[in-house]
Amino acid sequence: MAAQWMQAPALSREDFRIDDRAASMEEAIDAAANILQRAKAPLFFGLGETTSETVRKVVDLADRVGGILDASHPTFFDPTGRILQTTGMVTCSLGEIRHRSDLVVFWGCDPKTTHPRHWERYSVEPTGRFIPGGRSDRHVVGIGQANATTEACDAFISLSDTQQIAALHALAAWANEKPLNEDALAAQLGDALQPLKELHARIQESKYFVLVLGDGFLRREAGRVPLELLAQYVRPLHEKTRGAISILRPGPNWVGAGSVVASRTGYPGGASLTEGVPRFDPDNGSAVKRLAEKRVDAAVLFEGAWLDTLPNAAIETLGEIPTVLLTHRRNAKANVLLPIARPAVADGGTMSRLDDMPLPLRRMAETDAPPAKEMIAAILEKLA
Repeated sequence: MAAQWMQAPALSREDFRIDDRAASMEEAIDAAANILQRAKAPLFFGLGETTSETVRKVVDLADRVGGILDASHPTFFDPTGRILQTTGMVTCSLGEIRHRSDLVVFWGCDPKTTHPRHWERYSVEPTGRFIPGGRSDRHVVGIGQANATTEACDAFISLSDTQQIAALHALAAWANEKPLNEDALAAQLGDALQPLKELHARIQESKYFVLVLGDGFLRREAGRVPLELLAQYVRPLHEKTRGAISILRPGPNWVGAGSVVASRTGYPGGASLTEGVPRFDPDNGSAVKRLAEKRVDAAVLFEGAWLDTLPNAAIETLGEIPTVLLTHRRNAKANVLLPIARPAVADGGTMSRLDDMPLPLRRMAETDAPPAKEMIAAILEKLA
């Protein structure tokens, strides 16, 4: 997969397009600026596909034209930013997981399939400073639906989506030593109740536990409640042991893009700048929802694999409004196509790992395609 991506032919300065016709860089920049000047509610999204430095320029551009920013992944729901600003949450780096965790719980995720290097290099197999035996020194538990990861775990707790909230309420109550109606809990959780009690006891006895979450846990329809309850469970446990929550997020830079937007607007993930000041509406302001409801009249986006996961209603709207696409892939379609150098291949900068660890990128190949940061800066200068 990586070889195919790395060896794909790069774009160059000869690949600027306006309505699928060849154009110069200056003409394409003018066309992009004209689209944004005419728009009343332009949307900037797909920001996780570019560097954090470029995202800062995108925020400047959105501020200039009164646009809407969405740095969140369109289909991976991650309310971490909101939880950090409300109840707080204990997190950790991948290095801490590798060197400290003797109990790893995978909840609603399948890293053996989606993040195989996570399993091999950080969470399960590697030796660490305080885990000299590697896999033999760790107890691994899977929660949720059966998959390749749960088959490789030492224990598995089968839990349906409808049982998730009840299980989290029970864990939070046990950690905070609050009474529970055992009969009602048994009726809700069934066979999962006793394994959950045993897991709670094992967590209390562990030296360092980590709860690794995926999209099976972070379900959009459940909102931020599951993560909020889990954060409330982990916090009081630090009176007896140590541990953290870690999320298996998609790459390459959705975490970094969200951090940049939050630092500039004060709001996690995204904000509307159409009124001259940042406005935050996480339930109704996502890019997918705005597109589906046709509440935007132009779009500036960075292409990536996330586009393949967009709902049909959002894709339909993108086909009806003027679009400016920054891409390093041939055969892409947009009203204005701006070829850019690939981050981490032909362009440097900074991207953040799934644990929010910023990593410097070094350019490994030469290309005459301009960096994305320069493209955004050129549009911004044209609008000055």
